[in-house]
Amino acid sequence: MPPLYNYKNRCFCETHLDLRNTCRITHGPSLRVQLQALGDTTGDQVVHTFKAKTTYGSQTMQWACGVPIGWGKCYRSESTPQVLGILERIWEDYPNSRPGFIAYDSACDLLRHIVTQNPGNIWLATTKFIVDAWHYIGHRASDILCRTRCNHAPMDGSQQDLILTVEDENGVVHQTRAFNTETAEQLNSWLRGFEAALQQMSDVNYDFFVHVLMMIYGETMENHIFTKGSELSDDFWAAVNGEDMET
Repeated sequence: MPPLYNYKNRCFCETHLDLRNTCRITHGPSLRVQLQALGDTTGDQVVHTFKAKTTYGSQTMQWACGVPIGWGKCYRSESTPQVLGILERIWEDYPNSRPGFIAYDSACDLLRHIVTQNPGNIWLATTKFIVDAWHYIGHRASDILCRTRCNHAPMDGSQQDLILTVEDENGVVHQTRAFNTETAEQLNSWLRGFEAALQQMSDVNYDFFVHVLMMIYGETMENHIFTKGSELSDDFWAAVNGEDMET
C-alpha cells in the first residue's frame, strides 16, 4: 500500500490523488458574519460571543399548607434583589394580604438587603423573615441577626405563632413547630421531574408550562387537604373577614 501523499490530511495516496475532488467528502460553504469594528479591533478580528439569555432557576412561593402562591425567574444567580423583586410582583396588587411570616433559606441575607436598601420598606412592618428548618442548621451560630431575627423556632416564647405547646399520647407536654417550613422544598423536588423538558423550551412555552404545573400541584394539594379534613373552618374565615357567625 503506497504511503499517503499528505499525512496531515490523511486522505489519498499519490496514485489516487486525482480522485480527491470526486470521492472525498467535502464541507459545504460556511456562514461568516462580518461584525462591526470594536474599538481598535477590526470586524474580522471580533469574536462573536452573544448567546440567548437563560434562567438560573425559578423561585416558588407557597402557603404553609403547600398550595402555590406564585413564582418568578432568577437570572445568573439567586440574588437577594431578584428574590425581593419576585415578592414585590406577587403581592403588588394585594398589599394588605402579605403573609406574617416568610420562610426562605437565605432569609437573613434577604432581611439585610431590605434594611440596607430601604429601612422604611413595608415588608419590615408586615412580615417576619425566617430561615427554614433545614437550612437554619447550616447558618453560622455567630450571625446575630440570623439567630435573633430569623429563627424559625425560638423557644423563648418570643414567637408564639411559630411554636405550639402540645401534649403527646403519654401525657408529656412539649413544644413543637406550628408549620412545615419545607413545603417549598417538596414542590421543588416535584418540579425537578420536569427539568429536562423545561430546559428545551422557549421563554413563552416555559412560562405557560410552569403556570400549568402550579395549577396542577395546587389542585392536588387542595384535594389532599380536603381528604384529610384539614381545611380551615367557616368560623376562621368569619373571624378573618370580621364577620359575626350566626348562632
